[in-house]
Amino acid sequence: MKTLYVLRHGQAAPEADADTDHGRQLTSRGKLDVKRAAAWLLDRAKLPSLILASSGVRAKQTAELCLASWPPGPELRILDELYLAEPSSYLVALAAGGGPHETAMVVGHNPGLEALVLFLTERSEHLPTAAMVEIDLSVTTWAELSTAKGRLGRFVRAVRG
Repeated sequence: MKTLYVLRHGQAAPEADADTDHGRQLTSRGKLDVKRAAAWLLDRAKLPSLILASSGVRAKQTAELCLASWPPGPELRILDELYLAEPSSYLVALAAGGGPHETAMVVGHNPGLEALVLFLTERSEHLPTAAMVEIDLSVTTWAELSTAKGRLGRFVRAVRG
């Protein structure tokens, strides 16, 4: 049994405020929302031991904020191939790098993350910024994901104070 957390990056600055889409940074609200999602996971669930994140600045910052909120231990890999990726890219990255990790997280962008959730659970879910989905997978290796169907567990949307 494997557990996958799918986390969409926090709210990012408008495209006009960055030189490129890839370089868009998190807003103050985006950072706060991500910290709240990370705190929620720390309090209620098993933390991932592996985080695979898009190289897009907003996704990288999201993953780094999660790591800063948790005890040391999770491994972070920033992957160019996850920037604006389709589900197949996430599946390949997990199969190649998931190894012995029982719990992993992917951090990226829509619409690819919503398509990944649909592919793995057969449920269509809208992922607003800083939303996180937990998927329970009846697989023994990450390489089995391309043919596996999972069960949608917890769904966390940013809780604003």
